[in-house]
Amino acid sequence: MALEKSIGKLRAASVTRATLLDSVRRVVDSYFRDTRSRLTTAGMSADDLSLLDQAMQSLLEATHSRTPTSKYKSVLKSIRTSGLDVEKRLLAAAGVRRTLPLGDALDQRILDTLKSLVPGAALAYEQALVDLSNATRLSWRGPATDFREALRETLDHLAPDDAVTAQPGYKPEPNTNGPTMKQKVRYVLRRREKSKTSVEASEGAVEAVDAIVGGFVRSVYSRSSVSTHTPTTRDEVIRVRDFVKVALSELLEIRVA
Repeated sequence: MALEKSIGKLRAASVTRATLLDSVRRVVDSYFRDTRSRLTTAGMSADDLSLLDQAMQSLLEATHSRTPTSKYKSVLKSIRTSGLDVEKRLLAAAGVRRTLPLGDALDQRILDTLKSLVPGAALAYEQALVDLSNATRLSWRGPATDFREALRETLDHLAPDDAVTAQPGYKPEPNTNGPTMKQKVRYVLRRREKSKTSVEASEGAVEAVDAIVGGFVRSVYSRSSVSTHTPTTRDEVIRVRDFVKVALSELLEIRVA
């Protein structure tokens, strides 16, 4: 780090220069105010950070008295070593997360099917699952809209607008410029001669997705404290996911024993 280089160049027995002491304090302040919270958000525990915490505290304590330059060098070396250890732990944890399956067995079947059928929808669905697995998010708008777009892209593929509007008896819904997701679901499932119960359940699911996501996105802007509402909004995204899974399972004819 730059601070370590600056102190390494000193020839004085003690660190007394005010500007240098201020730099030391800024480094410690930045760590405890910002860097440490980022590390805990990334999954580091108090035990993982204990050595780095102690070294930073020692560095701050050194500025409160006439401390030998050699002491600063020793503490900064300890910070560098502890920082490298934390970085290794982060990389290892990230590697483990990448190898873990996302969602449940049904999510995996949906992803596998979408990857071969509608790659764009698969990417949106997978990204939403990744985001949903991060319980420390402050905003949940992204995964909510990604789940909806995965469903929308799938419906656009299975039920193109011109095919839906060409059906006998088609009537546009008020205030729309084309077929709704509900109408597309009806088109796909009726062509497959699904039961009325299946059609109605899937139509209800897509209506719920649009209603929840629409209301959710609007409400984000009216909330004064995002962090206060984080648990609630995450629950809303989980509801969106569940409805999308119902609809996609029926549309893609996926069943998990």
